[in-house]
Amino acid sequence: MTMKCKHCGRQLDFDQPDQIHAGFSDQGFLYNESGTLTLIWSSFDPVFEKVCGKKHPWTLNESEQKKFESILLPAPSGDNWGFNYPLRCLHCHNPISEPMTKTIYYFAYKGSVNTENSKEKLSQLSKQPA
Repeated sequence: MTMKCKHCGRQLDFDQPDQIHAGFSDQGFLYNESGTLTLIWSSFDPVFEKVCGKKHPWTLNESEQKKFESILLPAPSGDNWGFNYPLRCLHCHNPISEPMTKTIYYFAYKGSVNTENSKEKLSQLSKQPA
């Protein structure tokens, strides 16, 4: 999927066929602090449930969000994942999509981590064993 940045007009390429609705997919997502990577996981992931209970990620209160963020290892880029970080343009660095606290739709740049479609599991990306 491609999209044009509304700020700088540059084309952005995403590693997905179109915009994804996390709620329809029973998924959670977080962007990293720099807004260039997405972490995607199942609402039913054992690590997530151990930390947050049997809730969907988009229903967590601020305390539960902080608790989940605190168990995550840094993103591949070295910065942190967070519920309040927006996705940013790779060129001008302006926000192009809101964080999970404000939208249920997500985008994933190449290099993002989808624990449902990769060998990496949430248990490998967290300080919390499954």
